[in-house]
Amino acid sequence: MKQVKQVRLQNRLGPEIAEFRESCQTLQLATVDAEGKPNVSYAPFALLDDGYYVLISQIAKHARNLLENPQVSLMMIEDEGTSKTIYARKRLTFEANVFVVDRETERWQEGIAALQERFGEIVEGLSGLADFSLFRLEPIQGLFVKGFGQAFQVSGDDLVDFVHLQEGHKRIVDGSEVTTPSEKL
Repeated sequence: MKQVKQVRLQNRLGPEIAEFRESCQTLQLATVDAEGKPNVSYAPFALLDDGYYVLISQIAKHARNLLENPQVSLMMIEDEGTSKTIYARKRLTFEANVFVVDRETERWQEGIAALQERFGEIVEGLSGLADFSLFRLEPIQGLFVKGFGQAFQVSGDDLVDFVHLQEGHKRIVDGSEVTTPSEKL
């Protein structure tokens, strides 16, 4: 029975996750430097079978952080203007390992081609600059949030599972907690 539910969930959410990801052009990147100082930035991305590819100048702090600490948290998030509620924007987040793609490899060519297909000729110009590195972000585990109470664990290969919340949202009314699930936020 549990396996049937899992298949139904995968069949329903798998395409929705893919469509959402395709609608996003950039990843928000949370990086940390060698001293543990955090930095948040973004980069346009292309998705290939082995991860997300981003082309970033080593002049940028987030590129240097990726080189110093090859782990990243990445996020794609619904546009503020189109979300139903600002507090529960649809989003897909992943923890990921970071790998630098060598210029003289077939994978470099494939990564750059995928970025060019999405973003045009600017990628050709940037990839020809010595300070730009191509990073492959290999997703490990993540979370797809559709809204309040709709969070799903996602593996690096987009297999979906329920998140079992220990504590749900509870409304406070007259100083006492209302825990009935029928009450909507």
